[in-house]
Amino acid sequence: MRTRSSGTAALEFAIVLPVLLAVVIGIVYFGIVLALQQTLTLAAEEGARAALRYPSGASANNAAATQALRVSAASTTALAVLPASISSVIPTANIAQVVSCANPSGSVCVTVTLNLPSSAILPVIPGVPIPTTLTGSATVQLAPDT
Repeated sequence: MRTRSSGTAALEFAIVLPVLLAVVIGIVYFGIVLALQQTLTLAAEEGARAALRYPSGASANNAAATQALRVSAASTTALAVLPASISSVIPTANIAQVVSCANPSGSVCVTVTLNLPSSAILPVIPGVPIPTTLTGSATVQLAPDT
């Protein structure tokens, strides 16, 4: 006996297509989020390196002024490394800050933190959860002479 099977392939395709499409969109979306996260982290690392490379004693051996210049250099470099489409969306307040390090006690560190509100750059896809903020950060310990 032969059964009627015309249209079976089209029906199976219509059932599988939404699931397959959702998986592909999810993979692409996750890839975009991962790439943005990596970009923010690399920019924060470059900003931290800029604070580390800033010449010590640059303002007449005034340690506080030198630290302020290092923080400014870290903030400026971190934003400059980012593409213009991303750096224009990032809030510029408190990108780099001086913090105290754990070891050795009394050491000074500079932390660079870049926060990107994801709603400003990622499209909203119904049913796909997105983080509210993507963050990249890096910390560097300054030399004891600063």
